[in-house]
Amino acid sequence: MPGAVALGLVASILCARSPEAEGAPGGSTSASPAPTSSLASSTGDVTTTVTPPVVDDVEQMCALLTSCDNLPIPPSLIPKDFTSCMKQMQADMTSPSAVIFSLTLRECGLRANSCNTLRACALRGAKPDVCTGRGKTAPAGYCDSDGRAVSCFHERVIAVRDCPRGGEQCAVREGEALCTLGACPADVKEGVPSTCSASGKRILKCEKGRLASLDCAAFGLRCAAGADGKPGCATAAPACTKDAKRCDGNVAIGCFNGHETRVDCAAAGLMCNGAPGAAQIGSCYAPAADAGKCDTATAAVSCNGATITYCANGKSRSYFCKSMGFAKCVKDGKGARCAS
Repeated sequence: MPGAVALGLVASILCARSPEAEGAPGGSTSASPAPTSSLASSTGDVTTTVTPPVVDDVEQMCALLTSCDNLPIPPSLIPKDFTSCMKQMQADMTSPSAVIFSLTLRECGLRANSCNTLRACALRGAKPDVCTGRGKTAPAGYCDSDGRAVSCFHERVIAVRDCPRGGEQCAVREGEALCTLGACPADVKEGVPSTCSASGKRILKCEKGRLASLDCAAFGLRCAAGADGKPGCATAAPACTKDAKRCDGNVAIGCFNGHETRVDCAAAGLMCNGAPGAAQIGSCYAPAADAGKCDTATAAVSCNGATITYCANGKSRSYFCKSMGFAKCVKDGKGARCAS
């Protein structure tokens, strides 16, 4: 498809915006405390270290993602069941690539403490019924009256981007609502590969006369050329090779887009160096279980009333669905999850 590279770049931004661009999380409607994990920490304006959330915070997010209905979040971000969500999210958030982990999940998923809070955050101020009459049989893009780029399907909101808050404008191209920086300037030509902006903060691409961008600064990163010469978001740490890894105490130092990224394993109760047979989670390892040891890959998942019993990080765990306002645990062809 013509312009597939640029459209892919723009599509990725559906899930990758700064807190300001997405809007602050909605107010709490639950007595449960919201998780406090920030996922990434920085020195000055540049992200230097991934700080993975503890397993309890990931459980809370996965319970909401896999159990709340009508979430205005791209379906590709939502795993099919609780246990696959736990496995995927823990691995993603303890890897060097976590520096560019979806800000929709970082700011909304990890901080929400109810379905209503999660929906409100992900809508970014858009009306819940904005897709009524739109996208009945195929995905449809729409720019609302406040300049948000809304993606609709089956008359439901599946993604929202608040373009003005990111300094961008909403535009619809080939039925897809996009946030762009306006018309392409003379130095960014149509059909030319993506490039870093002069400020080093964005990846730019001219697509059908509009300037598409990925804002690396939204993640506390900078735009830098990788080993293949293609621009990507990266830290300002020293250059590295793709599979490089070493430990600095319990901090795993890996490589993302050609530059070192630090993952603070200890923040999530994990270790950089694992004993033989230790469960690996991203760039980290789980400490040996004193009791309840299990194999995450083969352990059975069960429901007992409102409790999901499963294996995480090599240790048997239980999650109580009622802690997030759900009534029970259900297990079907999609796996185990909480339900009302």
